[in-house]
Amino acid sequence: MTNHSRTKVLMAGVVPPPVHGASLATQALFAADLSPIEKTILEIRSSKNLEEVGRASLSKIFGLFTIIFKALRLKWSSRAKVLYYTPGSGAIVPFVRDILFLGCCRPFFKKTCLHYHSGGLVDYLNANPVRKFLGRHIYGRKAWAITLSKHVAVPSMDFGAEREIEIPNGIAITGKCAVKQPSDTLRILFLGNLFESKGVFDLLLACQKVTQRSAKKIRLQFVGKWPDPQTEQKFSELVQASPQATNLEISAPRPLYGDDKWHALSQADLFVFPSYYALENFPLVLLEAMAFGLPVIATNWRGIPSIVEEGVTGFLHEVGNVDQLAHLIELFIKNPHLLQEMGEKGKSRYLGHFTFEKHRDLMIQTLQEAGEKA
Repeated sequence: MTNHSRTKVLMAGVVPPPVHGASLATQALFAADLSPIEKTILEIRSSKNLEEVGRASLSKIFGLFTIIFKALRLKWSSRAKVLYYTPGSGAIVPFVRDILFLGCCRPFFKKTCLHYHSGGLVDYLNANPVRKFLGRHIYGRKAWAITLSKHVAVPSMDFGAEREIEIPNGIAITGKCAVKQPSDTLRILFLGNLFESKGVFDLLLACQKVTQRSAKKIRLQFVGKWPDPQTEQKFSELVQASPQATNLEISAPRPLYGDDKWHALSQADLFVFPSYYALENFPLVLLEAMAFGLPVIATNWRGIPSIVEEGVTGFLHEVGNVDQLAHLIELFIKNPHLLQEMGEKGKSRYLGHFTFEKHRDLMIQTLQEAGEKA
């Protein structure tokens, strides 16, 4: 195939709800102008909220067969030769969905591109010989594996894929960066779903340590949704059980969207994301923080080292090391000039590597090449 305008692709993937990085990235790509790709979109919504993610239900089972039927119908009506699909995470429910969807649909396409947004899938497959065998059949067989980061393993050539292409995610900032109000307080922001494994408790404990041995005022703001009442209750108990420092202000955690979220980013001084979330891959919140000129402290986990340039745009610490996290926060307190210097370098890195336009152009190029090989 030499005429790029005739590259026809059926694009199937999970979109919100619920809202998380993978579904938002897929939704943004689906909504974009991918010309000259002729795209046909199949949106998959298997969960209504965070509590349903990864849990089986009869409605999901019946819904999956409806999705497979729609995919085959759209394949014939669009005459697409390339299938683009976003595989699930390393858990039984999304794995079964992948088995059924790809098992039923892949035979009807000349080329398959699998875009891996979730981390931990290779570990999940390798932990069981049956899953590993099925993984080679479902994700391999000369598929093209699109990875977000070289630091995150995906079912690639070891599983029988034909190519592995690294394409980092990119985001578009739709809100304006308001003028930051001056303050003698260090304003620390966390943004993301408030799972314990996102490091929410680690950040709280680290800030408590810092304010117990420093007179600097800290305002700690958590922006996101609790995954369940138990995690929210545990957080409240941890706050109440700890010594209350007069120089630590903790805003009530809550989700923010649209202009409210952009305002929170524009008024923060430092972004901290100590995640060790099992499904973490390439956190979009880090790109948002960098786009707003915030230095970042994050864990050396999954694809995060592909985003945060150690000692340049921020710092990385080892998973679960609260003392190390506290030390890095204190580093910014003792060297306040780093807030602006690293923030500016982070914004420059975002503009050079992680805009949505750069991501979109690389995806178009990859889908065109897949069409040419189909």
